[in-house]
Amino acid sequence: MIDVLQLTGKQRQLVALLQPQSQVASLNQFCAQHGFDVNFINGFVRSGALDGYVLWQEHGNQTWALTLKGIDLDGQLPGMALAERLLQGITDRAALQRELGATFSLHYGALRREQAVDLADGDGEGQVVILKSAVLAAYQQRQTLLTQIAQGTEDVPPSSASLDWLTQQGYVARRREIDHSLTVLPTLKSLILSDVVTALTSDLILSGQWQQVTLKPYDIHTEVSDVAYGRPAILTQCIQRIRDIFLNMGFDEMSGSIVESAFWNFDALFTPQDHPAREVQDTFYLANPQTVALPTDDDLVRRVRQVHETYYGGQWTEAEASRALLRAHTTTSTAQRLYQLQGQDGKYFSIERVFRNETVDRTHLAEFHQIEGVVIGELLSVRTLMGYLTYFYERLGFTDLKFKPTYNPYTEPSLEVLAYHAPSGGYIEVGNSGLFRQEMLEPLGCGHKSTVAWGLGLERIAMLLYDVEKLSDLIGPDITIRSHP
Repeated sequence: MIDVLQLTGKQRQLVALLQPQSQVASLNQFCAQHGFDVNFINGFVRSGALDGYVLWQEHGNQTWALTLKGIDLDGQLPGMALAERLLQGITDRAALQRELGATFSLHYGALRREQAVDLADGDGEGQVVILKSAVLAAYQQRQTLLTQIAQGTEDVPPSSASLDWLTQQGYVARRREIDHSLTVLPTLKSLILSDVVTALTSDLILSGQWQQVTLKPYDIHTEVSDVAYGRPAILTQCIQRIRDIFLNMGFDEMSGSIVESAFWNFDALFTPQDHPAREVQDTFYLANPQTVALPTDDDLVRRVRQVHETYYGGQWTEAEASRALLRAHTTTSTAQRLYQLQGQDGKYFSIERVFRNETVDRTHLAEFHQIEGVVIGELLSVRTLMGYLTYFYERLGFTDLKFKPTYNPYTEPSLEVLAYHAPSGGYIEVGNSGLFRQEMLEPLGCGHKSTVAWGLGLERIAMLLYDVEKLSDLIGPDITIRSHP
């Protein structure tokens, strides 16, 4: 039984169009005439909503149609143009070549494959000789049939030599068209479709007309199908997991800008202005904007200039410091936070994207995420640094770590962090760390404090968590999680 109040506007429109009908011979033609989608009507009828109101019958119709190969013929069979002229008595090769141009070889080759023609030798050289005139006549019949099928003629013979040949050549193929017929029963004709309002608008409410109209009921208890929903990608899962670890360790989260000045990316970090890391081979500089304004604190800029010229010599320039770039590390955020704190104690972390002009390989990407961490306090040491990092990696499930001395312009001492990677059978670098140098801390107003800091590779950690062979396996659509400790 149809619940008239539950019909959608489109369903009501279809029912209203069917009521005056007794028979719909072709549902495809009915849809084309009234602008309905055949799939919509098929779904409506097959849902059982019209059971007892219409009778539904399926019809199959066999037709012939051009294949893609047949469409590429552009209406003419290879060999047809030459066959026509030979049947007209034109056999001179030179004349045929002038008339057919570059297509002569194509048409001659098609007829030659059926051994219907040949080129005369000796005294008759320069003539195209007809060997099988029946084949030439057959080409005319094949061409006629091809044209009929292209035009959609329905009276194609069910079987013929020409049809078999066109099928064998792959020019035409059989196609089955499905159609339906509907018989409208008296129960649908007597159905009363009252006006129903399907949307409650502000105009209906303000005018009070909502009290006089019939509103379509809305059943909140109707069962609905489950909808597949997305889940976080691997890197997103890692970010959230690592964020929770640091928050539970009492750290506060900080953030910075992707576009930075060389001042915060290099100069404030005690990296000399002639350091190789500043070259375009390592850093992405911007063309627009080419520069970023230096900090408004002139004393800060002066102190950074002074420490560079004192310890590195040479002339420090604001032009180099103001160059715009994509940040090469999130330590830019740390430097700005240290300047804001002016020696206050604290623990901060960030997980953000950085950019380096790297050659992409198994363990390197040009765009990746860095896990930044910094602790500001009193009497912090290398043992403090190793303790934080060891605890962090233990929370992730990794205990096989190594610490290796290294060099950084802005930390001393400095340690690389390496973790064992089972797929590659060895240790891979997962981060860099150290104690910030006094030459970096003093201009930022933190010279009387000690700090421990680190920059860890998120993608490298994900390689460990999911036993991924190379970093590129973590990005793109074809991601498969192998394991989850």
